[in-house]
Amino acid sequence: MPVTIYHVETGNFYVALTDGRLTGIVKNTDANVDPCTIRVDCLDATFERTHVHVADRNVYMDNSKLYLDAADIVTFADWLRSQMPSASTKAFGDALFKMFPGSMQFRDVLIAAGNIVCAPNVKRPAQGEQLYFLAAAKASDPDGFAELAKAYAASVGPKVVQ
Repeated sequence: MPVTIYHVETGNFYVALTDGRLTGIVKNTDANVDPCTIRVDCLDATFERTHVHVADRNVYMDNSKLYLDAADIVTFADWLRSQMPSASTKAFGDALFKMFPGSMQFRDVLIAAGNIVCAPNVKRPAQGEQLYFLAAAKASDPDGFAELAKAYAASVGPKVVQ
């Protein structure tokens, strides 16, 4: 299992990927960046598997990006929440959106991931464009979403009616 470590400039943290899956995130507390890591400018969202785009120096305004799929965005959001436990929902949302600057698909991927993990059996099923985004997000990592949904269901527990 090859492990690759990336340094994300926008948030100043390290991300470890094992076989294309997000396995660890560590905030950089040192002023120096480890020279053995691969540097990326920012995070971005994708409906494909997690992958990296390395910037081409010959293309104007091309940035190196670490593209996270929907399951890895849920993992990242969980880590970010652990970094700011007393923050309000608005502050957490603002911080999460700042980590994905200029991302075209972040909102759609985040909504799809939240629906898959937290609301798998809603009374009104998804339709149209939302159905497409849900299917694309599930297809990116079906096993990861099964684990996340199972962990969420266990954390919520059975409903007690009084």
